[in-house]
Amino acid sequence: MAYKLNVKGVYDRATRSASVGGIMKKNGRWVRGLGGCIGLADPLTAELWAIYYGLKMAWERNKTNLVLFSECREAITIIRNDDHSYPMAMLVDMIRMLLRENWTSVDIQHTHAHANGGANAVAGYYLGHEGGIREMDEPPEAISHLI
Repeated sequence: MAYKLNVKGVYDRATRSASVGGIMKKNGRWVRGLGGCIGLADPLTAELWAIYYGLKMAWERNKTNLVLFSECREAITIIRNDDHSYPMAMLVDMIRMLLRENWTSVDIQHTHAHANGGANAVAGYYLGHEGGIREMDEPPEAISHLI
């Protein structure tokens, strides 16, 4: 059975800052998470960073049978298309390079917001925090009841 990884990029319109969150589960149980503030970014770029960091975490942890879920159809379409004119083309290329690694199986699928609440909670928790992206063995205590 594949690992399931929900990711989310969150954007604060007032500050124009963004953060990412991700929750990896297997058989409905928490395996690993990630979260952190990425600084100034637009919503689409935040989602692309969430996808990148999620794939990177899974690959580095040898979780090579993976289905990644994102709410952002636009990000998924950009990754799947062979268009290099997107302003964040370097980030998209980094994602595509990760996807070309020797995965057992990897897929990126769309999900709806109601099914992505845990990743959204993690990303929201880290909005405004400093210190980069963190990987977690357990969810942050402040939001563990949401996951």
